[in-house]
Amino acid sequence: MRDYTFLNGARFSVNNLFRSLRFDVDRLDLSWVDSEKPEFTRGLRIVDHHEVNTITVDGEEADNLIYSLTYLFGKEEGYEAFRVAMDAYLIVALESKEYLVSKQTKNPEGKPEASEAFIH
Repeated sequence: MRDYTFLNGARFSVNNLFRSLRFDVDRLDLSWVDSEKPEFTRGLRIVDHHEVNTITVDGEEADNLIYSLTYLFGKEEGYEAFRVAMDAYLIVALESKEYLVSKQTKNPEGKPEASEAFIH
């Protein structure tokens, strides 16, 4: 498996941070020499293996994503429970584009919706 990828012609190193049953979350770090610095230089990549889809996030979205995954990892008992919780979280996050786990709730029909709740 290679440890780099190309985005918009720039080479990024790839470090896998989290792996669930369906998703991989990788850290992308730009490595460039003698070229114009691209707009995207560092962030996270979410790879959905079921839908064959890849999403890149940076800035506040990436901060919210890594915070949420770290929170889930600390909350769940055991790695398999974390992997199941991570799948459920990322399915809703990718659909709603809301990466902060504390803002994810579901309405009575089971569809995601945003809330102002904050986890303490």
